[in-house]
Amino acid sequence: MVENLFEQNLLWAVLAAVFWGYAARGARTLATRRTARSLRRRARLGLVLVCVSLLVLALRVGLAVALAAAAGWRGGADFVLFAAVPLTVAGAAVAALAIPAYVRVVRASRSSAEPPAAPAGRPAEPVAVGAGAAGTGAEATGSGHRAEARPGADGTGPGPAGAGPLPPYPAGPAAPPLAPPDLRRAAADPRLVVPVRACFAVALVAGVLTLHPPTPTYTAPFVLELALFAAVAGALLLFQQRRRAELAAAGWTRPSRARRLVRPTALLTSVALLSTAGCSLMWQESRLPDTLGSAQHAHTFDLGGGAAAGGSPMRDVATLTGPRDERPTRSFTLTATSGTMTLASGEKIRALAFNGSLPGPELRMVRGELTEVVLINRNVKEGVTVHWHGVDVPNAEDGVAGVTQDAVRPGERHVYRFRPPRAGTFWYHSHQQSSTVVTRGLFGALVVEEPGARPQGVDRTVVAHAWPVTDAKGASGGASEGDGGGGPPHGGGALSGENGLGGLLRTALGDDTRRRTQQVAAGTPVRLRLVNADNCPRTYSLAGTPFKVAAIDGNDVNAPSELNDRRLRIAGGGRMDVTFVQPATPVHLTVIGDANASSASHSFEGCGEDGAYGAGRLETASLLLAPAGAGTTAPPAVDGPLFDPLHYGGPTTTPFGPDSRYDRDFHLVLGNSVGFFDGRPMMLWTVNNAVYPDIPALMVKEGDLVRVSLVNRSLDDHPMHLHGHRLLVLSRDDEKATGSPWWTDTLNVAPGERYEVAFRADNPGVWMDHCHNLDHARDGMVLHLAYDGVTSPFHSGRASGNQPE
Repeated sequence: MVENLFEQNLLWAVLAAVFWGYAARGARTLATRRTARSLRRRARLGLVLVCVSLLVLALRVGLAVALAAAAGWRGGADFVLFAAVPLTVAGAAVAALAIPAYVRVVRASRSSAEPPAAPAGRPAEPVAVGAGAAGTGAEATGSGHRAEARPGADGTGPGPAGAGPLPPYPAGPAAPPLAPPDLRRAAADPRLVVPVRACFAVALVAGVLTLHPPTPTYTAPFVLELALFAAVAGALLLFQQRRRAELAAAGWTRPSRARRLVRPTALLTSVALLSTAGCSLMWQESRLPDTLGSAQHAHTFDLGGGAAAGGSPMRDVATLTGPRDERPTRSFTLTATSGTMTLASGEKIRALAFNGSLPGPELRMVRGELTEVVLINRNVKEGVTVHWHGVDVPNAEDGVAGVTQDAVRPGERHVYRFRPPRAGTFWYHSHQQSSTVVTRGLFGALVVEEPGARPQGVDRTVVAHAWPVTDAKGASGGASEGDGGGGPPHGGGALSGENGLGGLLRTALGDDTRRRTQQVAAGTPVRLRLVNADNCPRTYSLAGTPFKVAAIDGNDVNAPSELNDRRLRIAGGGRMDVTFVQPATPVHLTVIGDANASSASHSFEGCGEDGAYGAGRLETASLLLAPAGAGTTAPPAVDGPLFDPLHYGGPTTTPFGPDSRYDRDFHLVLGNSVGFFDGRPMMLWTVNNAVYPDIPALMVKEGDLVRVSLVNRSLDDHPMHLHGHRLLVLSRDDEKATGSPWWTDTLNVAPGERYEVAFRADNPGVWMDHCHNLDHARDGMVLHLAYDGVTSPFHSGRASGNQPE
């Protein structure tokens, strides 16, 4: 609903400006019509156009109000303040002043356009209107010249004294009567012209502010807008009064065509110059600084209604590390390299890889144990970091270039140390130019186990990713029989257009775009850890067995119930664990449509494609689990509804909930805007109508209980990821969560959705909070969670070499 209303607001903002532009032009030129008849025709047309424009205006206002009602006041306040309110005032002025004035002109022009009746048997004479009300017998021609007055004959018209009768006029049509000054004066009435032209100005500005809304707070822009409209209306009134006097003069003639072209030419030239200057200024202002320090990461703060900054001890991000004086229990080394690699299914990738594998090696560690990871960059020129997605590590170990560390350049190394606080399924990836390097392979799975746990049965991590394949013809083999098909004739998964990295995108599970088969004995407990290592939501089918959703984003689900014929949709960057007992027949895991590897993921609406997420086709990448001798025929993909975590599982106690008293309340509106980012004209992805680094940081103090409302009125999905913390979902679209506590670190907010989430501020630092559609983060959908007193010594920007997106 919210998404549709947002789209309709954008559409009708443009249409309202167009309609009122035509109405304003018609009102302004009405008095310049050459004849009374043409003026009457134009007045009727103008009246109809104004009425239709008022209907468009009413629809535009209604849509803005409806958006505010559906998205909440904070989600639609800008559209109401900058569109609905001024348009309502302007429309009321048009209805009260302009329409009655139009009606008066239509009535006056009807009587003026009718020539006087001629005597029987004689054609009507031309009506003398050129000299005003008194009449001189002179007739104004269309070119402004006066025709010679002609006296009547046989008593039918005046003539010189003593003159004889003149011959009658030759038969033929009479010349059309010209518009008299009184009619022109009525058509130039400021009550007719000014409200319509002012309404056009309001519709135009409202359209611009809809396409590029101002950032909160709205008081100053709203007052400025109203003052601007008042000044414009006053200027139009003074101008129209002077123009009315000119048009009503007895000797007024219509200017030549060349002279009439001067005004629009000058106007268009002025608009072009002003637009060019404005775009140049916006281009310059949008350029990111070569260096952004800690102060620029959060140059303004949103306090969320809580206490102002101050009073907390000053701390440096670089000091918020894991233990450095203890011997680690587990150690890993990740070596980043660049080069061409081949997937298991035969496609070639211009890859970036950890330890020479795609994806990187799966890291398994134990909750609470000190883990050390040594990162070595061998030859990745972009630089490398490692972010532990979903693991609440100390801030200095978070791996964000320019915020918590410097990017590791070729030939350098960096050591991470932390104790995983929670068991579950996570993943790791570089947070330096991540929109590019993650796509090319700098990521891998991370599993944290409980101390002393011994996995029983099959415990398998399945990482899904759309790889940028450089040679589509290099794929070895085609789709396996019975796997659902749908792939290209040369094998692999979904075929897309160019993805900007020099290749075609193909869906893979791990490094294989084909089906993989694993032998699993009947009765074996199976746990599949599903990881979506991409930007867009991915929809899975698990066919052939009932199953349970055991965990979401590394958080166990309390008392999960058994599911049948449910599809699973996982956010970009999200994870989901499913468990089942292997039946005597095959079980098939596959992807049902993948916007990450379809052309839809590169269109204006990106991932969503109105919820289709890849048009529902079966991808060839799949996993078949079957007992020996059970055959390889895959069961058909499930066609049921989507799994919904909001009411799934059994409720249990949580440290806070919907009825808790919160120290801070933040409101984030995820939106679209037209503008510039870092010197590029583009469709912006905004938070509260701003882009990085102009989005105020969310200021908290350690120990605060924080509530955040998110509403997505944009045209794409936004998997919002807060580093260093996990979120408890309180409600979606005002519907409270009633099942097992839904903890998450990557919450997909689809177009039109509204969520309330909460978290405890218990991990001091400067933390990124961004859309994990990494293309959106690259284009400015990034803000920070800033703890009072914590500063960062690191810098981002072109000159620093750190690109934290």
